[in-house]
Amino acid sequence: MEQFKEWWESITQREQQLAIASAVVIGIATLYWGIWTPLTDQLAESKKQLTRAETTLSWTQEKATLLLQAGAGKPQARRGNLTQILNSSARKSGITFSRIVNKNDKIEVWITNVEFESFLKWLTTLSNQYGVSVLNADLAKTNQKGYIKVNRLLLSH
Repeated sequence: MEQFKEWWESITQREQQLAIASAVVIGIATLYWGIWTPLTDQLAESKKQLTRAETTLSWTQEKATLLLQAGAGKPQARRGNLTQILNSSARKSGITFSRIVNKNDKIEVWITNVEFESFLKWLTTLSNQYGVSVLNADLAKTNQKGYIKVNRLLLSH
């Protein structure tokens, strides 16, 4: 501190005024570019993020409304228990199970040979009309073109 005092007293009054003015300008510049600008930039970025989030929210709400109007999200009608649903719908689709195992609220089925297109239509019917979902599937191709073997299909209501 002593060295600063000696230096300060050794310079002219005009140099002292210039040093004070320079210190004030540097202080203001530091406040502006070091504090004010980053804060305003962050505020502008936050406003952009908020606008994007609001846009996404309104889009999601619009699509949810359309889905609800189209019938999505409505509880599916249960027509009998899961075993009855699987047996009747498979019979209508021409699908024959080689094995069926009931596991509480889930059912495992095996199908030796089934046409792939019929299998997909059957699964779509189960999902859309009965609310049955596929939890796990193990499929394999067969020697017959367009047919698959269902090694294990776990279904649930």
